[in-house]
Amino acid sequence: MRGFITSNQTDAIAASWDRCARQYNLRHDTGRPIMRLQSSEVAPRLEQIVESTGGRQGFFQHLASVAGEIGHCLVVTDADGVSVRIEHSGATSGSDGWNGIALGSCWDERVAGTNGVSMALRTGHAITVRGADHYFSTLRQFACTGVPVLDANGGMIGAINLVSVDRGNRADYLFGQQLLAKTAHRIQRNLFEKEFNDAMLVTVSRVGRDHVLSEDALVAVNEAGMIIGATSTVSACLEGANAASLRGQAFEAIFHVDSNRLVNVPERVVSIPANHGAAVNLTVAVPKTAAPQRVPKPLPPGPARKRRLPPSLQQLATGSHSMAAACRRARTMLEDTAMLHLEGETGTGKSALVAALLQTDAPDAPVFDLDCATLGESDADTDHLRRVIEQARVVSRMSYGKGVRATLVFDNVDELPGASQAELRRFLNEQEEHLHQTDDHGHDSRLRVVSTSRKPLIDAVNAGHFRDDLFYLLTGSKVFLPPVRRREHPEVLAQALCAQLTGCNVTFSAEAKDALCRLPFHGNVREMRGALQNALATAQDNRINLLDLQQASVGAPLASAIPKPVCAIVPASPVTPYDERSMILDALANSRWNVSEAARVLGMGRATINRKLKMYEIRRPTLSRPAHRRVN
Repeated sequence: MRGFITSNQTDAIAASWDRCARQYNLRHDTGRPIMRLQSSEVAPRLEQIVESTGGRQGFFQHLASVAGEIGHCLVVTDADGVSVRIEHSGATSGSDGWNGIALGSCWDERVAGTNGVSMALRTGHAITVRGADHYFSTLRQFACTGVPVLDANGGMIGAINLVSVDRGNRADYLFGQQLLAKTAHRIQRNLFEKEFNDAMLVTVSRVGRDHVLSEDALVAVNEAGMIIGATSTVSACLEGANAASLRGQAFEAIFHVDSNRLVNVPERVVSIPANHGAAVNLTVAVPKTAAPQRVPKPLPPGPARKRRLPPSLQQLATGSHSMAAACRRARTMLEDTAMLHLEGETGTGKSALVAALLQTDAPDAPVFDLDCATLGESDADTDHLRRVIEQARVVSRMSYGKGVRATLVFDNVDELPGASQAELRRFLNEQEEHLHQTDDHGHDSRLRVVSTSRKPLIDAVNAGHFRDDLFYLLTGSKVFLPPVRRREHPEVLAQALCAQLTGCNVTFSAEAKDALCRLPFHGNVREMRGALQNALATAQDNRINLLDLQQASVGAPLASAIPKPVCAIVPASPVTPYDERSMILDALANSRWNVSEAARVLGMGRATINRKLKMYEIRRPTLSRPAHRRVN
């Protein structure tokens, strides 16, 4: 067994025995130690497992057939360790069990002692509990190999386990772990591809014969080159890495290659060196929307089709995986519930996200947009709200194609007057009553409702300005958009905004990048765009320095004393020093070496700046001039 049952597994089993004896007061000779739930309690657990793992696609059926052929018993449990499926030779999941192992059996360590199910769920890794390793003597004739099943983001779904009569054969343990690990990886990979279907997916695999049994891993990368997710097997491909540590890191920093360049690699496969002299292969799959553009073939004669280019959800999430997660959550909620409430400070991108969601999913669907802040308490304003809702109802009954529904957008819903709140509440109640109602074509007949607010809606409820019953109707599907100051890489967003404003690549000095990461930007993207637009007016050679940002600051100006750490607005990380020499050089570059103008910008006298030029040994750059030819 040496080399297969690792010391870490041995220590984990020993710790489990200690808990069973000291914390749970379990006895080794208990006659019937396994608690069993009734079938009515098992059915919803099985349904949840099937839905969470994509079990309808045949993962469990294939695994059960293999287990039955070799005389093993397959046990599928949920995250609580309750058996929801039992498969063995000559039996189905509805059987009474296999040597006492049955549906509804609870394998929680506090009840069933040390066993493969509880150990896999507790440690999060594949583990084999041999016969002698079981705490209860009645289970010591069996060997149990358990592997946790994880979702796309590494959350625990349950466990899959192979149980056999323990023959002390190392090959049985090895086979069980490899078979279960392969199945668990396929399940997570399938879920991962669905979760990150709009991102670039990079398959990472080890190179070398000694890693023939190792699994590959999937890494999801957004358009900004940031890693937004990874499967759990990435730790086996990259030593010292795990899915949680990679999330939010730049792809280039981890793999030393620009993710955007991988798209142009022939066959999209590249081998790179990894830690300790090993190597990994990277295989790239780009989303359909990001595939290289090709010249379209001529369309056959027919009616002209209006094509729209909706705002990209990836552009909204530039430089922030938390914003990307919010976009994905908003899209899922709107599709599943036909309701969405967006909360976020001014300028965080609520309107842009609504436009992107609606134009991406149904570009031809009618949209009725109403700014609630423009309504008053008069009957005429309440009638106006009622007419808008009624118009949307009428239009929704018209055929706009499969799955296309009209959408009502209520901006600034927290400022909706009281009488209009009552009207909106009646409408939403009717929406709930028609939850499962369909039209003549079998499509969902409900209107889609999207609401936005700049401040938390609960604050308006607590202040008595907003109905609590309407609050709960609207916020059942709520998404919060993070402000710029809480996003992971605001400098990446700033570079993308500059590219939109200028149409070319703009660089930032180290001090300017540090300031972008520390400025509060209470106006968020809107304020950042304005500050960058002003900074570009004085920037030279498409390079923005700290002085450009200081003169262009909109909401919260930088400190006037530049030599001090001017970026220390949000104390988070060490400040990049901005020395006086660099400040003077930036001012001179911006003024095209007009010393008088640079002195005015810096608030210095001309004599002072001339003295500092000598002190810092700053000399005007010489410009090469073409030689004059003598004309006879």
